[in-house]
Amino acid sequence: MINEKVHLVEGVSCIKQLREKLGLTQLELAYHLGVSITTVSRWEVGRSQLTLTTSQWKKFHAVVLKPLNIEVEELPEDLGAPYVKAA
Repeated sequence: MINEKVHLVEGVSCIKQLREKLGLTQLELAYHLGVSITTVSRWEVGRSQLTLTTSQWKKFHAVVLKPLNIEVEELPEDLGAPYVKAA
């Protein structure tokens, strides 16, 4: 489970917490994924849902998931929504 690996805090978006655990700024994550900083900001506050192309998912895996030892299957359905512990 992702929370056991990264110790996510409830009420804060998962994407933001993952980014911060890696010490990345919004600008750095945006650069790696080929999106704007505004897009990353909108994901983190839940104003838009994270949607990525296959190429972007591969980059997300390499830059975020692999360093944190997280499998795609462990991610919540909406990475931008505030994290809520699974019941």
